[in-house]
Amino acid sequence: MDNMTPIINIVTRITLIIMAGLVMGWALHHETRAVTLGMTLGMLAGLVNFRYLAIKVRRVTKSVVDQQNRSFSLGFVTRISFGILVTMFSVKYEHFSLEATITGLFIPQLLAIPVGIYLGIKNKL
Repeated sequence: MDNMTPIINIVTRITLIIMAGLVMGWALHHETRAVTLGMTLGMLAGLVNFRYLAIKVRRVTKSVVDQQNRSFSLGFVTRISFGILVTMFSVKYEHFSLEATITGLFIPQLLAIPVGIYLGIKNKL
């Protein structure tokens, strides 16, 4: 359970740095404003989903460790509904690129893979 915290923190930092770069790109490069704004919106929603999943995983592991017999879920419906809400928002307003928004939804989850590999190698040495 404690191994998740560094991964979550590093993925959050990297995502926020990328989002800051995208906002700078939005301000400086007028031709790609829709793409940068859509990617920023998607990454924000992806980061919220990523952190929400981490909270749910902690709750599930805590209930398993405490040997509670109540049922639990990982909040898939909540996370997919939030992704659909962001996608609908992107479709409604033409200031956002739909393709970039959908791509941005997956970036925090994909960043967790190399971060986890890096931390695994770093902790092994």
